[in-house]
Amino acid sequence: MKIPKFLKKKRNLWITVILVVVIVAVGYFVFIRKNNSNSIQTGFVTKQNLEETVLSTGQVVSGTDLNLSFQGSGVVKKISVKEGDKVYKGQLLTYLDQSSALASLASAQGSLAQAQANYDKLINGATQNDIRVLQDSVTAAKVNLNNTYNSAFTILNNSYTAIYNAYTTVTYLQNNYFTLSDQEGIRVQNNKNNINDNLTKAKFSVDQTGNTDSTDLAISNLFNYLSSTFNSLQIIRDQCDSGIYYSKISATDKASIDTQKTYITTAMSNISTLQNNIASYKSSLQTVEHNLSAKQDPPRQEDIDLAKAQVLSAQGQVSSVQSTINNLIITAPISGTITQVDIKVGEQATPSKEVMVLQNINDLHVEADVSEANIATLQIGQSIDYTFDALGPDRHFEGNVLTINPASTVISGVVNYKVKGSLDNIPNIKPGMTVNMTILVAKKDNVLAVPSTAVINKNNKQYVRVIDDPKNKTYHEVEVQIGLQADGGLIEIISGLDDGQEIITYMK
Repeated sequence: MKIPKFLKKKRNLWITVILVVVIVAVGYFVFIRKNNSNSIQTGFVTKQNLEETVLSTGQVVSGTDLNLSFQGSGVVKKISVKEGDKVYKGQLLTYLDQSSALASLASAQGSLAQAQANYDKLINGATQNDIRVLQDSVTAAKVNLNNTYNSAFTILNNSYTAIYNAYTTVTYLQNNYFTLSDQEGIRVQNNKNNINDNLTKAKFSVDQTGNTDSTDLAISNLFNYLSSTFNSLQIIRDQCDSGIYYSKISATDKASIDTQKTYITTAMSNISTLQNNIASYKSSLQTVEHNLSAKQDPPRQEDIDLAKAQVLSAQGQVSSVQSTINNLIITAPISGTITQVDIKVGEQATPSKEVMVLQNINDLHVEADVSEANIATLQIGQSIDYTFDALGPDRHFEGNVLTINPASTVISGVVNYKVKGSLDNIPNIKPGMTVNMTILVAKKDNVLAVPSTAVINKNNKQYVRVIDDPKNKTYHEVEVQIGLQADGGLIEIISGLDDGQEIITYMK
């Protein structure tokens, strides 16, 4: 039977459609599916022991670190130690040229000889001319003492004014900055109260001045009130650089406290000078009066004792100069090791400038700067694994976090915080050596974990693609809850997955 032409055309069309479908299917399985398999990397959900650590590089630091300096100035005469030398307490380390001090010592010894001669003269008696000279000396000493007492009220009143100005400045500072009941604010309030108390006492002392005894008492009291006020100003000034107040308080207002400290120091100096002048004039007056009495009458035992006291005073001057000589010498305050020498023979030394460093290399710890990105995860007591560049990367030592400094330090534009770690006695470790620190922040054992690349974020949720067909690499997404983000690119899975599931870790 002959097939009609329109049926033949229809049959050919179906054949063509079927061939196209077959070709597309073969192409998919041969090419597309093959490429999809090659573009996917998979792994498995496994139970692992996870650790999160913070890495930092620091230095070995001595717990005893003394910067030694001269208390006087002069040219370095001799240095008896070098870097690395072990020294014992009291050992002579270095000294300055003492020729000038020795000259002063000779002068003081001359004064001592003169006092001794006066004593001898007292014993031997005096001439009329000697008596007239002493009478004139008594008159001059009284004039000097009276003039000094006459100037005392002005100096005392200026001291009271200095305390008043300090109180006014502190009140302004408190009202404008320290309004919180934090640690700094409490300290400022307490020391402000102390200054106010000193102000009240100073006013009373100044008002009571009259005779010499009350003036002497007022002078002594005012010096104590000034000293107490200075200490309170120093504490308040320290609070200006503490915590949030470092940047909160203007440089001008900080300078105002420093200015008041200077005024108080000046007032203390004036009071001290006044005390010294009164003491000196009293001593001079007493001396010449006693000398006059001694010259006019036969020597009495008390006069002889006074002359002896003058001898002792001169001996005190000799001792004072000897103390100055001692300030030109540095001895070891404790036993330890000299780790740094910053001065040479013939160099000009200045007071309080560091010339040597004395450390106890048997009392060491580690200090490192940790960036603000990691500091929030650190806590005191966390364990630290150390390696030292000097000992090689294979030798490990243990320690713990001792302190975390709350004050920040900016290094190369990055905010850092200093962390101190414990360090047992390790042979060959010295201050200044580089130490590599691995601080254990968190640890979880036998928990489900996947590579971080397996976790994808969508709409503030986390998902993992779980393989349905290992052969064809078909998958579906599962929402998960993640936990510890550990070292090695691993993430803890709290919920959503089971142990052994195959997952996609990377897909092109």
